[in-house]
Amino acid sequence: MHSFAVINNRRSPKVDSLELPFSKSLSNRLLILRYLAGSSLQIRNLSSSDDTVLLNEALEKVKHYSLTTITKHESTTFESDFVELECKNAGTACRFLLSLLSITSGKWLLNADQRMEQRPIIPLIECLKSLGADIESVYPNKIFPLRIKGKQLKCSGLITLPSNLSSQFISSLAMIAPYVDGGLRISLHTSQVSLPYIKMTLKLMQENGAEVKIENNVLNIGQKQYRFEKTDIEADWSAAAFAYSIVALGNIESLKINGLNHNSLQGDAIVAELFSKYFGVQTLFNDSGVCLYYNENSFRKKETIEIDFSSCPDLFLPLVVTAVCLNKSFVFNGLETLSYKESDRLNNVIDQIRKEGMDISYENGEMKFKAMDSCKELSYDLFEANSYNDHRMAMAMSLFAFKYKSVKIQNPDCVDKSFPDYWKMLSHFFEVSLI
Repeated sequence: MHSFAVINNRRSPKVDSLELPFSKSLSNRLLILRYLAGSSLQIRNLSSSDDTVLLNEALEKVKHYSLTTITKHESTTFESDFVELECKNAGTACRFLLSLLSITSGKWLLNADQRMEQRPIIPLIECLKSLGADIESVYPNKIFPLRIKGKQLKCSGLITLPSNLSSQFISSLAMIAPYVDGGLRISLHTSQVSLPYIKMTLKLMQENGAEVKIENNVLNIGQKQYRFEKTDIEADWSAAAFAYSIVALGNIESLKINGLNHNSLQGDAIVAELFSKYFGVQTLFNDSGVCLYYNENSFRKKETIEIDFSSCPDLFLPLVVTAVCLNKSFVFNGLETLSYKESDRLNNVIDQIRKEGMDISYENGEMKFKAMDSCKELSYDLFEANSYNDHRMAMAMSLFAFKYKSVKIQNPDCVDKSFPDYWKMLSHFFEVSLI
């Protein structure tokens, strides 16, 4: 384990192409679908992120201890003991496993770390209970660990969840719907946050045999088991946002990124449009991926940036830091879910930027940054950042290396959650030391 990442001495890029991690979002959903289908087919290019590794290991453990099929729900041989599964601070793994374990024959103990106690989960628990799930907290004043006894669930009418909650609630319920008696009917809000992630889930379900229909904003999923298909996973567009930031901040003439698809299921592919419009980074697609290049004449430099992040919250951090480093005024909204991520990203990034004397605020649902007067003098020698044990915070703070002579970031190993080779990638542009 390393205590700090120290980033110094920008240099000319040592490579003309980058390899990004494979999509964590696609990987995690496909792991659940494959398990439910009872398939052993390979998922090619599975993400190596900590979250995906953790989920994959949990599913292997469930498979080992689940002695009967999901649909039969016969008694097991371990009536007295619960099989413990650890989610740590992996929100996706926790929410997906919660629903899956509710229908998986056996007795399960789902645990998570202290941060997960502060992240949204209770509405999903209550929704599953309304379908007949047997879930209870071990301790009266804590959510985790949860005791779960797998059983057959039954449709109980239209499911309605608040639109401002994580899209993973709906994705979690949707993926088990084909194994619920009568399927499921779920209300979809037009203002649902992170809607592209729900669309990703539904498309993957359809590709693997599920009956999915949307009528009058109601999602109808039939009771029909999956037929899992072999699949390749593309590179991660959320991770690509940091490569786009590097091109924008470094005025890099050309940088190839392999494995990104033009017609992607990942909603964060919108990053290409955002960086083209506001930061002059153009994207050329080819058979192997994309080529990025910076064109300073392709955008209006003094234009105030206006972005609604309700559909793409994972893009918020690289975009806010890029704008601040380039001294571009912005008004951002759709930020309501950011306080419930791996850390309180909304307030944490404000704290990190304000401590450097920059004018950033958050009021009435809007974050505003006012470009500094060119004559204002600030010290740009050293930027010391707290990662808050949050992978995206650590990566975003590293981008300040384009503005400061030296950047020092606490707990750099947290990037393993989504981008294990991030510091190696950054070392192509700076001297990076892990100490």
